Amino acid sequence: MTDSNKYSETLEELLNDLNQTNNNHDLVIVDSNLEFYNFEKLLNTDVLYIDISESTKNLVSVERVWNALFEHNLNRLSNLLIIGGGVLLDVCAFAASTYKRGISFCLVPTTLLAMVDAAHGGKNGFNNDYGKNQIGTFTEPKSIFVCHELLDSLSEKDYKDGLIELIKHGLIGSSEIYEQLSLGSEYKVSLDTIKKGIKIKLDIVSEDFTELNKRKLLNFGHTIGHLIEKDSEFKVSHGEAVAIGIYYELLLSKKHMGLPQEVINSYLKYLEKIDYSYTYKFSKGKDSIMEALKNDKKSLIDNVDIVLLSGISMPNIINLSFDELFEVIDY
Repeated sequence: MTDSNKYSETLEELLNDLNQTNNNHDLVIVDSNLEFYNFEKLLNTDVLYIDISESTKNLVSVERVWNALFEHNLNRLSNLLIIGGGVLLDVCAFAASTYKRGISFCLVPTTLLAMVDAAHGGKNGFNNDYGKNQIGTFTEPKSIFVCHELLDSLSEKDYKDGLIELIKHGLIGSSEIYEQLSLGSEYKVSLDTIKKGIKIKLDIVSEDFTELNKRKLLNFGHTIGHLIEKDSEFKVSHGEAVAIGIYYELLLSKKHMGLPQEVINSYLKYLEKIDYSYTYKFSKGKDSIMEALKNDKKSLIDNVDIVLLSGISMPNIINLSFDELFEVIDY
């Protein structure tokens, strides 16, 4: 999978790219948190603002988007432009990929988390009572536009959530990114670093688009992270949950793969620097956690494929029993 994204430093460059590449948007859907940008004026077109959060990333929200596509009379030759964070991109892209068996869509990720992860790889979907992203498709967007200036409006918390996904890319695929983040004094990142993070994901996805094997590497920190999100009823953000999940899975890496303690120590120093926690107390008991694990997409009966490290940029997919995984959660 080659990197065919459009990259821009400024909003002005982004608008030029949008106008040159896709001047026939039949519908533009924008995250309601971004109304202050006044995209209807910037793009000279009607804009539909939608509010979707992790707790409402469900079938009800998908149906809202489907209804909007019908109300605007979109057909299979239509083109949808989606501007927002990862949750909005996931839901709207799923709706587009299933509406009349699929229409074309383009993405403009507006958060760091979406830029380095959610917008790329063709995964779209929504949550249900059984866990995160249990229903979804593999459908690639027509194009993706990454604009660095859009990060200027992010809260510090949202920015840090994206940094966790970026440092995860570093841990599984780039000691350069890991060291740049863990040793740097400034937490904000350049467009060049974002490009490098995206390349790690695209290189992995290009070898295993439908996640039969190697793409599972991208789930490092997410197996336990998703359990935390669900247990907290999404009060713990995705970035916070994955940050803790990475720590727990580093502990498992030390036990099962001989990961040096120095890597764990450097990661904990990074979490301290950005003021993120590394532990979580589950509110539900073992039976509830085990039930949630059974619904993990990488689970088989009473065990799960999980990503562990033998070193930085040295990931491995191994199979652990639920009990082995629960040991570190209980710890």
